[in-house]
Amino acid sequence: MFVLALLEDTVRIKPHQFGEPFEPMLMKRLNEQFANKIVPGLGLCIIIYDLVNVGVSYILPGDGSTHTKVKFRSVVFRPFIDEVIEAKVLSSNAEGLVLSVIFFEDIFIPAHRLPQPSVFEEEEQIWYWEYQPEDGQSAKLYMDPGKTVRFRVIENIFKDVDPDSGQDELKREKSYQIVGSMAETGLGCILWWAPSEQDAKNEEDKGQMDEDMVKDEEEE
Repeated sequence: MFVLALLEDTVRIKPHQFGEPFEPMLMKRLNEQFANKIVPGLGLCIIIYDLVNVGVSYILPGDGSTHTKVKFRSVVFRPFIDEVIEAKVLSSNAEGLVLSVIFFEDIFIPAHRLPQPSVFEEEEQIWYWEYQPEDGQSAKLYMDPGKTVRFRVIENIFKDVDPDSGQDELKREKSYQIVGSMAETGLGCILWWAPSEQDAKNEEDKGQMDEDMVKDEEEE
């Protein structure tokens, strides 16, 4: 889910910051520039991990600030393909589900990658899985906002988005989006696959019976 990425950038430190310890100031400036931002083709930068190499600082004519070329490592959120992740349902529409992992909200599950058959209720704007158990009596298992789900990462999509675009366009065009699937056994709402209290009790009773049988055999 997280990777260490080696990056390089030129850090500008203003004159009023010269009194601060140099390397901590470099880290601070790099975090201001990269933390919680998308690095194109890489992922979401979480935090600067460390400095690998600090070059020579120089001052440009007419500019009192120092400019320092720095190589550094950053903790980046970029899930691996086929990785299974837990997230919460953020919203839904006829196209599919939008999920969130607290610090990242651009996770999309297309309708055709939901558990099948899934049905979208237009009035409530909610998807449900029409589960068909062996006894033949179907059940509607809803994927409500706020529920925790498991999904498999299918694709990481990066797009070039103009930062000067309007807010509406920025919302439509995601610079980084994760596409996932819940169309497998064990995926979807985690409560679907959690053992019931009766199942847990039966398993506990079975374990106790096995233990008693072993004790009886040892006594014999």
